[in-house]
Amino acid sequence: MKRYFYTAAFVLTAIMAQAQSINFIKEGVTYNFPASLAGKMTFDGESVTVAGRTFSLPEWSLIKVTDSEVPSRTVEINYSENSGEVMVAGDIAPYIEVAVDKAHVTITQSELVSEATCGEITYILKGETTDGSFNLTGSYKASIELQGVTLTNPSGAALNITNGKRIAVSAKSGTLNSFADGDGSQKGVISCTGHLEFKGKGELSVKGNKSHAIYAKEYVEIKNLTLNIIDAVKDGINCAQYFLMESGNVTIASSGDDGIQASFKDDTDREAEDTGTITVNGGTLTVTTSADAAKCLKADADVIIGGGTLDLTSNANGVWDEKKLKTKASSCIGADGNVEINGGTLNLIATGSGGKGISCDGVFTANGGNTTIATTGGMLVYSNGSLNHNYTSSADRISSDYKSSAKGIKADSGLVINDGEFHITTATNNAEGLESKKSLDIKGGKIFVKAYDDGINSSNDLTISGGDLTVISVVGDGLDSNGNLNISGGYIRTMGSGGAEMGLDAATEAGYAVYITGGTILAFGGNNTYPSKSGSTQAFVSISGSIKADTEVTVKSGSDILATFTIPTEYTSSSSAHPGFAGMSKSDTRGFGNGPGGGGWGPGGGSGNGSLLISCPQLTSGSSYTVTNDGASTNSTAKLTSNGR
Repeated sequence: MKRYFYTAAFVLTAIMAQAQSINFIKEGVTYNFPASLAGKMTFDGESVTVAGRTFSLPEWSLIKVTDSEVPSRTVEINYSENSGEVMVAGDIAPYIEVAVDKAHVTITQSELVSEATCGEITYILKGETTDGSFNLTGSYKASIELQGVTLTNPSGAALNITNGKRIAVSAKSGTLNSFADGDGSQKGVISCTGHLEFKGKGELSVKGNKSHAIYAKEYVEIKNLTLNIIDAVKDGINCAQYFLMESGNVTIASSGDDGIQASFKDDTDREAEDTGTITVNGGTLTVTTSADAAKCLKADADVIIGGGTLDLTSNANGVWDEKKLKTKASSCIGADGNVEINGGTLNLIATGSGGKGISCDGVFTANGGNTTIATTGGMLVYSNGSLNHNYTSSADRISSDYKSSAKGIKADSGLVINDGEFHITTATNNAEGLESKKSLDIKGGKIFVKAYDDGINSSNDLTISGGDLTVISVVGDGLDSNGNLNISGGYIRTMGSGGAEMGLDAATEAGYAVYITGGTILAFGGNNTYPSKSGSTQAFVSISGSIKADTEVTVKSGSDILATFTIPTEYTSSSSAHPGFAGMSKSDTRGFGNGPGGGGWGPGGGSGNGSLLISCPQLTSGSSYTVTNDGASTNSTAKLTSNGR
């Protein structure tokens, strides 16, 4: 006992004289006390107590004086291939217990840790091992600083945090850091029972060989960090409550499931953002998915885009859901709630069968941003126990549960565009540009749609009060409303394919109509649904003929040009068949002979190639105007309705 006492006294005298640190060392764990703390050591038999931490001298037999000092409230972990060296700052020594098994480090942070005791502790990770991990248990928020660390755990999570509070994970500027997992029951390579906040100007790479790459039982936030999820057997990022990206550069490749999934499973009354919402306000987010029916972004609630650049690619085919007995398709953005775009640049590509750019069960709303969507996947049909990923025949008589078509944007509860730019293309059978299962309302923005089937389709009323619209359909209608089609403003060019497919189409067979009360409109198709009820207050003119890309159509009153339209480069005639059947590919035969002139295949009778309707505020019902189409002029009398009233 006296030996330990005299040894400790000698060490204390040495460090006080030279202002050095005293280190208590055992099996890869060091507690580091600067001179200011070491001066308060007390001795009791065979133990030493310093800064509230008691060390048994027989157990902690190695006491060493060094010049090094661990920063206050910090734990440093240095990994090598077969070991993990842990350094604990003296001021937090009473609150930290460490266990080391080769390169597997487990730290238990005392429940006494709080702002009143020692405050937040920072854990610094360095080094490299192919068989190691970092495990942290606690009940108060903590920070993990990555200073160039590579951890692979072949038997579990590389970073496992059992702590229900906020855990800040920061990659130090200029460092490269990586984590990978292996067999085990872990939910992620990085797994946390609380919420994770990723930040820092360094780089972090994660590969999920067993499950998700990153899992948080609560929320995940990202700022500044460069995060590369190389692959994940399940989701790239899986979290409850919400996902929020403010800045940084995130790249996710998920071969097993969704890119990012924000889920929510209890009935607790919480703020909206805590209930399965994905929000992106800045940075660059690049996600690629390939698993059947996977989503790049999947939210149990809403998806809100306020800024940043999103490059989302879904290469996933649709599937047959045996439980729900319906087809299930993939999408770049999928939400059980609403989708709202307020800013940012979105580049969305869906190549799988039935794949969608954006799909939501709630309302889609756009208030800004620049969105480009391209779908190339075929129509998905389940029949006789098998899936057809490229169904090309008519699907009119197939139940909606047994089919899924590619769409640019599909919203089940309504679609509203107030502002923003959209460029949407679809390429296969039944693939539409914009589709709402309820009403569809366009109030502004610049919209280009070239769809294989209907360009813009609404199950209820379709209303346009502003915006710049160019809509082209290869085999369907340009604007197709299954309720009323109301146009009160905007600059509109809409081109159906011909035959029974129209530029303007309202469900007249159900008693609905087209109402024009404003706007500047060019509508071309095999026919058009013309205003037929007294609610229309702006006149229109119509002629028969065809249109060609890169040519002009004008309407004049004498020598005054009232409106000019350029047929877009992207427009191509669907067919060179009989004029009345140009582009016709559906069994639908509505619209023949209901043009102002009546009779025949074209709206004005005879053998015209199609119906061309023009409306603008300067037209007066009963007056004659000259319509020039690709240099050829035709006179037409303006009307408010198809019957001349």
